[in-house]
Amino acid sequence: MKVLIIEDEKLAAQRLAKMLEESTEKIDIIATLHTVEASVDYLKNNPEPDLIFLDIQLGDGKSFDIFKKVQVGSRIIFTTAFDEYALKAFKYNSVDYLLKPLKKKDLESALAKYLSQTPQPSDTTADMLKVLQSIRHEGRSYKNRFLVKKGSRLFSVGADEVSFIYTKDRINHLKTQAGDDYIIDENLEELEAGLDPEKFYRANRQFIVNYAAVKQVVVWFDGKLKLVTHPVPHEEVIISRLKAGEFKKWLGK
Repeated sequence: MKVLIIEDEKLAAQRLAKMLEESTEKIDIIATLHTVEASVDYLKNNPEPDLIFLDIQLGDGKSFDIFKKVQVGSRIIFTTAFDEYALKAFKYNSVDYLLKPLKKKDLESALAKYLSQTPQPSDTTADMLKVLQSIRHEGRSYKNRFLVKKGSRLFSVGADEVSFIYTKDRINHLKTQAGDDYIIDENLEELEAGLDPEKFYRANRQFIVNYAAVKQVVVWFDGKLKLVTHPVPHEEVIISRLKAGEFKKWLGK
């Protein structure tokens, strides 16, 4: 499978490439591009890839501008930190719409969805689906302690003591079930990758919540959900409309 990555953030592109390369040797990343202009030039002058991972916000415009300048027949998995473009994205050859930071389980699901929708040699499809299944979370070890600080003191907090992890004023914090707040050096993207997805959920860009902290879920405006947690956070924890279904499935596991 020949894959093209269009992503203006270098680290995000590298992380995506690494996740793809770890998923299966059957994926060949043919290029990584960063702008609308470079993408149009590449697509005009090279064979079309099988699949494009396409960020929506690029350095010189939105990726939708690409479709105004060149006809794209490849299947597309959109990647973005924003959920307001989902309906527009599905007007194109969209397989899936993934919110950043990308999760391995969502990436695997999108790849499997692509394979199920695209004719492939039977042995290739079987091989790739087998590999995707093998790299899921079973048997993986997860972070069970956190080194946190308060003032000049350092503490070790067990994962089962954590209610949620959050960002406030660009500083990352951890709140315990007892209501204590601590500063934590790792960012939410790093923490999310190491936490047990059965117990912790990335609610939005500011919060990762522990299942045990969620006491109620309130249906909010425009299909969103509001979480009632203990302890009470410094601001409301809102699940977007696009993530509401996924969150309900996670909550009901």
